[in-house]
Amino acid sequence: MIPVVIAVIFLVYGIMHMTPGDPVAVMLGADATPELIQETREALGITDPFLVQFANYVKNLFTGHFGTSWYTGRDVSERLFAAIPYTIKLSLLAMLVALVLSIPMGVLAAVKHNSLGDYTISIFAMIGVSAPTFWVGTMLMLLCSLGWGILPSAYDGTWKSYVLPTITQGFNMLASVTRTQRSSMLEVLSADYIRTARAKGVSNFSATYKHALRNAIIPSITVAGLNFGTLIGGAVAIETVFAIPGVGRLMIDSIKLHDTPTVIGCMVFVSVMVSVINLLVDLLYALIDPRIKAQYLKGGKK
Repeated sequence: MIPVVIAVIFLVYGIMHMTPGDPVAVMLGADATPELIQETREALGITDPFLVQFANYVKNLFTGHFGTSWYTGRDVSERLFAAIPYTIKLSLLAMLVALVLSIPMGVLAAVKHNSLGDYTISIFAMIGVSAPTFWVGTMLMLLCSLGWGILPSAYDGTWKSYVLPTITQGFNMLASVTRTQRSSMLEVLSADYIRTARAKGVSNFSATYKHALRNAIIPSITVAGLNFGTLIGGAVAIETVFAIPGVGRLMIDSIKLHDTPTVIGCMVFVSVMVSVINLLVDLLYALIDPRIKAQYLKGGKK
């Protein structure tokens, strides 16, 4: 995880370094004199070579210091930790809604294969995978806020302001997991051990939900884990559209102001979260499928 985070920091730092514009001039305003601008640039270390700036930032990062915002003068960690709860709450709500709906829908489509319900769920999943997130959010805002007036179009601190962002952010994940669960369930239901279980008198319900579902759900966990990382990163668009003061909106505002320390702090948070989620997904495999745990233990003994 550490090399991944360093690589992300290097790329983002390089992009911000090559971006046109002077952050100091933006920070000080139009009335700042050239002498004041130059003194501020030297104080912030912007006049140092790129590799020196990057090395100093990584050194400070591993001591727990995310740097100081070039625009506000506040610690980046203070602003970042204030924004993280909004992003985590939105992403967890979106993932919860997506999983609660997608797993049953995928199983139902597989069990009712080639039926009207299967076709309906498949078409819905195809639309969900194809529709851009920002378009879904805009359409929901036009319909539920401007049209019906039942939900707020922007964050106002109430639970209602999380409804539209949650649906928007979880829509693509809902469709992806539904398609994966349907395909995996169809494959497992046609396996030999399921046919053998039914031949021995096991009920259709037990064969489907006790034997087949446990194996068929593993690919869905992989897709859900990867999509949760996407939810964290995709919060940039959602939080901007719905004015949620999370990490995504903080990063967009900081990019506009060329506030490199804050931008990199946001990217470090996203990259660490994605890496941790991938690790948790791998650990969940062993809890759901004992064969994976047995293979791991066998490999460890060797």
